[in-house]
Amino acid sequence: MAEAIFLFILFVPVSVLTFLAPREMMLLGKRWQYDSEPEFSREAILYAKITSAIAAVLFTLILVVSIINAFR
Repeated sequence: MAEAIFLFILFVPVSVLTFLAPREMMLLGKRWQYDSEPEFSREAILYAKITSAIAAVLFTLILVVSIINAFR
């Protein structure tokens, strides 16, 4: 139960931020590698949005299932 809450607290906000601002999150920790602002393709941005939405849903489901199992 505690592991699920910990995962939820850590990964869902990152997933939501990636969905809302994919360009900035794709550069998180990698800005130093580029001299100028890189341009990401539409497909790369769409891929980042889709995977972040799936991750947010999966982590939410894990939390819900853990809570249900804890109170049985």
